[in-house]
Amino acid sequence: MSQRQIRRAVLALAIASSSIAVAGVAASAATPTNVRFVYDFPGPDFELTPLVVGITEGIYQQAGLKVSVLFPPDTSTTSKMLTTGSADVGFITTSDMAVAVQAKAPLVSIANYSMSNNWGLFAKPGSKLTLANLKGKKIFSWGDTWTNAMLPFVLKKAGLKASDVTVVTASNDIPLLMSGKIDFTTSTSNYGIPGILEATKASPVSIVGAAAGVPNVPVWVYSVTRDYAKNHPATARAFLAATLKATQWAIKNPAKAVADFVKKYPKSGYSSFYSTKGWGITVPLLTNAQGKFFTQTDAQWTLLANGMKSNGQLKSVPSASTYYTNAFIPQQ
Repeated sequence: MSQRQIRRAVLALAIASSSIAVAGVAASAATPTNVRFVYDFPGPDFELTPLVVGITEGIYQQAGLKVSVLFPPDTSTTSKMLTTGSADVGFITTSDMAVAVQAKAPLVSIANYSMSNNWGLFAKPGSKLTLANLKGKKIFSWGDTWTNAMLPFVLKKAGLKASDVTVVTASNDIPLLMSGKIDFTTSTSNYGIPGILEATKASPVSIVGAAAGVPNVPVWVYSVTRDYAKNHPATARAFLAATLKATQWAIKNPAKAVADFVKKYPKSGYSSFYSTKGWGITVPLLTNAQGKFFTQTDAQWTLLANGMKSNGQLKSVPSASTYYTNAFIPQQ
């Protein structure tokens, strides 16, 4: 073999090797990071709209993430799935976080989902619903930590004891309300209004927020374990940045966003009407007075924890930083 032939062979081998190496790097860079997101409810509903938009519209993919949505067997298992490593990011209530911290679970909230408290009591159109007439009534509860945390505030404002009302716990409130087996249901406005409106074709009677005596604190947050936050900070930031883009997209394109949700979960059990109405009521709850998404404050956590302690649900109130961090929230 001549020197020229040897040089050509070596050059060809070098080019081939370089191409393989570059292809390997490209393939590695293109491999998305898996994020297992666990919801707070056994099935999907419209509050998942930002996640669905992020998946369907390719927003997570553009951020280098592959997000999958998991559902717990009940409303009390989401925190457990996070702490046992069965999920990476969770959707829980602020009261779930408070209870988890008291139980020494290593969870931390990385962002608010909603920014205010839209929880209260709801009744069929035409009902007489006031704090003064709660005594002796049957009130529905989901049996979750949030309802358990909020109902004592209502009773306190009404000057009642727990024994003055009958709490009915079941898996669905609307059939019980329509049949008269309960007088009032507990819910948030984005769930209570669409459900009763769809069933009765008229707006429900309600007492919500400050009128119900509950503290004005966010209801839902995105959470992870402290180990996950420590070991995967880039993924946490990427997830929130992409979720913010997806949330803003869903706000600007509500019809398409809800259509994405309905298409992804056609057997959710919720109608397009319900999901559209629910998402519409949710949108104003997603930003604070300054128009910011996600941002948490010491005040919100201290207010909630003090309230739950006064109701006997917490033994102590740790520093607010025990509950949350804003370290992964994108600039807005």
